Amino acid sequence: MKKTPEFNKRGVFFAFFLLLMFPAAAFAHKLPAGFKGFRSSASCRPCHLQIYNEWSMSMHSMSGRSSDPAHDAVFRAFSQSMAKAGKKAPYFCGSCHNPAAGRPASGRLASGAKEAYSSNPGIPCAFCHSVEGMSGGKLFNTYALSTSMTSAGAVSGVSAPHPVSKWSFNSPSQMCLGCHGKMKNGRGTVICSMDMEGHSDCVKCHMPKTPGAPAAYPAMKKTDIFVKDTHFSHLFPGGHYTNMLKAGISLSLEVNNGMLSVNIKNANPHYFPSTSPMRAAYVKVEFLDKNGKVLFASPAPMPGKKELFMRVFTAGPKKGVPPWMAEKAVDSRIKSGETRTLTYAVPKGSARARAVLYYRLFTPAAAAKFGIPARMAKPVKVTETGINID
Repeated sequence: MKKTPEFNKRGVFFAFFLLLMFPAAAFAHKLPAGFKGFRSSASCRPCHLQIYNEWSMSMHSMSGRSSDPAHDAVFRAFSQSMAKAGKKAPYFCGSCHNPAAGRPASGRLASGAKEAYSSNPGIPCAFCHSVEGMSGGKLFNTYALSTSMTSAGAVSGVSAPHPVSKWSFNSPSQMCLGCHGKMKNGRGTVICSMDMEGHSDCVKCHMPKTPGAPAAYPAMKKTDIFVKDTHFSHLFPGGHYTNMLKAGISLSLEVNNGMLSVNIKNANPHYFPSTSPMRAAYVKVEFLDKNGKVLFASPAPMPGKKELFMRVFTAGPKKGVPPWMAEKAVDSRIKSGETRTLTYAVPKGSARARAVLYYRLFTPAAAAKFGIPARMAKPVKVTETGINID
């Protein structure tokens, strides 16, 4: 990774805070006695072809270093910080983003050593379908894994070619919160916070019912629970899917007494943007004259501007610090059910106003700091609207 001057100067300083966030004694998920590793996702393909094909196109399958440039960039930054400090701190991000890689039988997290997490299983089928329970820790959640494949439904009498047991969760969304729910750094600063943002049934939106049987194999019986015409999609659509973004957020404009009101309504059961500390959204507002000339455009999105919706980490007087350095967070994201209203004075000569909502997986600043490809920081248009001004 090409290092930026800022990263070179502060590498050792970052490393100190990394050690705070990732304590040396940290463990990942609880592995069962006799654990010998996860079976490959390819072994699931013969019986679960449609689900396998969906998973293979999902971010779950592409969360490993070799298929996710952002993950690789952050891992390299982490590793370089550890090397500068002469340390080998646990790389906790891999616990959820790459849970089957570099995993010794003890369950201890791999360090930031050069060779760690070099493989690319992403989040394999066998990881989620080995989970049988979850423990809520002070800083993050951990899963308890089983030696058999696990399922949300009743499993008695199933003729599957492998053991199947039922997990202990009351709902599928509880299972999702093991990784998507909570992450705090060593100072107790919230990094990921779905458990605090509010959520409902994750499956309803992120695993919608899809035509096609969930399984097919020679020994299946008519009484098997997998004999169905539909299954839950394993594409896991989220922020990478524009249609998902459009479904949960809307824009409307009003003009009264010489003022324009821009209303952004979040109908999602969680914040917008949600969870990831690197996600951002912003609104661009313009006033045009009768010839289409722009009379006013809202300022470029940056921390502190009302048009920007994201979480910005701070440490003392410094803003925009990496999550592991964070002492506090300034959160301007839109809450579930909230309608955020921005107001602007209508310039003289305005004939029309328009507003466009954009979404970014990563801010340009974060991409530059970590060496994430710039293409991954390009804005995506979510929705737009306009209004004529009398």
